[in-house]
Amino acid sequence: MNKLAINERLKLLANFANTVAAAFLSAGVIGPGLAFFYGLAPNGPPATSIVGVSLICVVASATIHLGGRAVLGRIQE
Repeated sequence: MNKLAINERLKLLANFANTVAAAFLSAGVIGPGLAFFYGLAPNGPPATSIVGVSLICVVASATIHLGGRAVLGRIQE
């Protein structure tokens, strides 16, 4: 496989990783945060568990994003 095809595959993989990272951030932080802020889940879990899960999702999102950046570092010139 030539260098251009390999580079495009690496870019596609990094883009996918970044999209998954953004989904983790949206689903794990923004969604529950807004639901708690606007009181859309009055019988939901306490705020401390929401914060804990949100922190886990932030760490997962950052890890996946950095993995995508590492993939981009393998691009050949």
